Amino acid sequence: MARIMSDETPEIKPAIQTDEPLPSPLRCWTGTAVAGSMAIAAYFATQKIAFAFANHPATGNNLALRISITVRTLLIGISALATGMFLIISVSLFLLGIKSLLNPQESTSTPD
Repeated sequence: MARIMSDETPEIKPAIQTDEPLPSPLRCWTGTAVAGSMAIAAYFATQKIAFAFANHPATGNNLALRISITVRTLLIGISALATGMFLIISVSLFLLGIKSLLNPQESTSTPD
């Protein structure tokens, strides 16, 4: 059977909108401080791991070297990823705090 095309245009629904108010600026900036301190800690951990790996080169046969290089790369990559994620979260929460400060009617009246 063939589908019959109609001239009706389907209604496009807007993006999902929630009626939840924005969190208070204090709550956002507390989250910023926590995420920022975690980003700084992850950065220093990444730096220490990289320096430790640079000062202690891998030794052994060819297979052991390949495994060692792979594990070292994964460890540095995961810690750098954690640093970047916490940094992005920190910046995002800071900007959300500014937004909730500029739009007080959308934010909650009491901090949670």
